[in-house]
Amino acid sequence: MQSIARYFSDALQHEFKAALPQLRRQLGATPFSNHDDTFGVGGETFRALRNHHERPSVVYRARAAEVCQDLSHRQLGEHLQSSDAFASWHRSLVDDLSSRWTSRQGKSLSVAHRYKLVDLLVKWLSAHDFADPDLAHGFERHAHCALDRQTLKKLNECLSFALPIRSPSMGDIHSEQTYLFCQELVEEFAASCDGTPLLFDYFAWRRGG
Repeated sequence: MQSIARYFSDALQHEFKAALPQLRRQLGATPFSNHDDTFGVGGETFRALRNHHERPSVVYRARAAEVCQDLSHRQLGEHLQSSDAFASWHRSLVDDLSSRWTSRQGKSLSVAHRYKLVDLLVKWLSAHDFADPDLAHGFERHAHCALDRQTLKKLNECLSFALPIRSPSMGDIHSEQTYLFCQELVEEFAASCDGTPLLFDYFAWRRGG
């Protein structure tokens, strides 16, 4: 993809770069033994999923709990050791969630939601302390940015509003190609500030925002 650096907002590059030390401190900050049962997803995301056989939160959290229960320290290290290893793990999480959703709900989960739910689970994991700094660094290097209204809006601001969308939202993620394209945009902006897509997610998203 041709460089889009000419569109980057100087002010937001400076703001993101200045925030990086504080954003990195959020990685691995919470002991995993003290984890909550939301697995990184709140009610606002689930409210957008309507007319389902089972409560969306129940289906997601049951699958997330299984992922965490089966995830050993060694396996997590293997998943985070390279971009290819992470991509394979990420794909398996998306496919497993999609299959589980179709089985229990009788209909498929949208592309936007299947990726957002997986990326939020990975982000939630990244905030926990597994007593190994290499794992926190692996999350930082390889995890994606969860695409929703807040992160897409901030991305557009960082691109000096170059995206021809007045109010970007998760509903604009129509396909896997759209998802991957937006991840590339996030990655290029973040890299220009010595950051990563995961750190951009922490930067862009605010509770209640």
